[in-house]
Amino acid sequence: MTARLGIDVGGTFTDIVVIDDEGNRLVEKVPSTPHDASIGILDGIRRIGQTRGVDVAELGIFAHGSTVATNALLEAKLPPTALIVTEGFGDVLEIGTQLRPALFDLTAEKPPAYVPRDLVFEVAERVDRLGGVVRELTDEAIARVVEQVRDAGVEAVAVSLLFSFRNSEHERRIAAALREALPDLAVAISSEVAPEIKEYPRSSTAAVSAALQPLVARYMRGIIDGVGDVGLTAPLYIMQSNGGVMTAEEAARNAHRMVLSGPAAGVLAATKVAQEPGYGNQITFDMGGTSTDIALIHEGRAQIERETLFEGRPLLVPQFDIHTIGSGGGSLARVDRAGLLRVGPESAGAMPGPASYGRGGTRPTTTDAHVVLGRIDPSRFLGGEMALDVEAARRAVEEHVAVPLGITVEEAAVGILEVADSIMARGVRVVSVNRGFDPREFQLLPFGGAGPMHAANVARMVGVGGVLIPSNPGTLSAVGLADSDLKYDFTTVVDRGLADVDASDIEAAFAPLIAEAESRLAPSGVAAVTHLRIGRFRYAWQDNDVEVILGSKPIDDALLQEGIARFHRQHEFEFGHSDPDERVELAALSIESTGVLQTGASAAPAAEPHEHAAQPATTRTVYFKDAGWVDTAVFERSSLAAGATFAGPAIVEEREATTVVPPGASGRVDHLLNLILTFDQEG
Repeated sequence: MTARLGIDVGGTFTDIVVIDDEGNRLVEKVPSTPHDASIGILDGIRRIGQTRGVDVAELGIFAHGSTVATNALLEAKLPPTALIVTEGFGDVLEIGTQLRPALFDLTAEKPPAYVPRDLVFEVAERVDRLGGVVRELTDEAIARVVEQVRDAGVEAVAVSLLFSFRNSEHERRIAAALREALPDLAVAISSEVAPEIKEYPRSSTAAVSAALQPLVARYMRGIIDGVGDVGLTAPLYIMQSNGGVMTAEEAARNAHRMVLSGPAAGVLAATKVAQEPGYGNQITFDMGGTSTDIALIHEGRAQIERETLFEGRPLLVPQFDIHTIGSGGGSLARVDRAGLLRVGPESAGAMPGPASYGRGGTRPTTTDAHVVLGRIDPSRFLGGEMALDVEAARRAVEEHVAVPLGITVEEAAVGILEVADSIMARGVRVVSVNRGFDPREFQLLPFGGAGPMHAANVARMVGVGGVLIPSNPGTLSAVGLADSDLKYDFTTVVDRGLADVDASDIEAAFAPLIAEAESRLAPSGVAAVTHLRIGRFRYAWQDNDVEVILGSKPIDDALLQEGIARFHRQHEFEFGHSDPDERVELAALSIESTGVLQTGASAAPAAEPHEHAAQPATTRTVYFKDAGWVDTAVFERSSLAAGATFAGPAIVEEREATTVVPPGASGRVDHLLNLILTFDQEG
């Protein structure tokens, strides 16, 4: 066994975690470098070697979450990309669907396609809906479209032909010719990227994958070369949107799987917490410097989406269902022209950062509000490595909020936090109440540098049953990276009524997916492989698929009938009705294949809890709404043993995060050293 390294690049800080052979976590945090993320990564690797004694040459696994794909799409900074389609369907990206961005807004415009119309090339060929060849693809037609791509001078090309998910031969022939004639060209084909029904989403996803390939490849080369210079030789793995990592080579070929790479790692780590008995229902609350990412975990499994809209364009890729809002520790507060207090989405970012950071920032942020209220110890921020300027924070809050509103600085700071909390509470409701889940049956699981400071108030606003703060909450996304495994998803379209197939047919359809997964996983030297079978069912003539977990065992009649019964129950939950007598169709089959990179300890062993009253390390005055400045117990997280209990108001400090326990809340430490907060009935 060898130690594992995880690095998560955030908007303000870059988190570094090493998990050793015994499950111990070594943690570091350094400022991010937005202009070049690799600088912050290398700084972090050097620092954890210096401060924690880690020999980076001995690290066996390096997992990284990157926002390079996300940022490229958000900023529309994509290389010139072409698209090859079936003759007569060149307007596929322009026409899209009949869905409008705003139903009653006649002036709303759809976002521009990833590939402009003059770079869409048609090729003479046709395959029918069952995969039969209606019009043969000739060598002359291939040569003609290859020449068109050459003349266009693009860096990438996507190939998306009609019904290629049924028969991919034509796409593969075109791709082979392009790679032979233009070896430096990035090529993506829809039958590999997104083998799904729905021509427009499939074509759009293939275009995204092709366009991102050159950017991701350059990013990977830069990271690999850079870490090699500091002595790190461990293979590089990249977090995918689905919560598993892939090799750097796989990432270069499937760049679209990185679009939500960053926040996925934190949800993955939270999912492992949720697999403990009694903790299956969690709402993750990842609050960093610029945004907050929220996801729901039900019965130990995070919700997965197969199709989403990214900036108004469809993307077919399995990903955690994460709701992101523009509110973080660096969100700027202001009073608008109507005299209303606003917080975010504009952020102070890594530079200059909050006013209290002393880097030239003069506008107040949510972090500054916490500093003003005494909730963050200015002399112990990041373990005392970064002193905070309380007076600068007070000046910023006073000038930009308190004076315009005619209130005290403390009232202004409380107002900033309440506005931020209400914004985030709406996000929690989106993933829970709006989707039919009762938040009282869940715990809020906060992480990120700012999450534990806001979790208790957000949970109270929504009515969540309690709060679970894991170990190392400030760096949990990096923990998720360091403790991740390889994961690949594969899908095949079935589109048949269940009356026409039996269990053996379904298992036979899974066989090539499993074989493909194992061929990808085997070269990586994984310790073990598991395959989770998934069916997507629907009622006849309907378009709403319902995803049903069929399990990891080969499908037999009993498992199939159990899956059908689960489909009816799930359809009732999602759409409010079901009909067990109605004809059911099997739309598609998917498989989630996980390759365990390393067996052994991944977390500290559980401790036997002995209930006892925790003793504070010190006390200090902290401001709370309706209570004013009150003497507040301050606890060191590392000194809280299993079974420790305490009552709010209290502050729990650790190097990378601070937990605020308001009046009316109580805390206890469980057997895994998670901090559990509950609320008085009145609260």
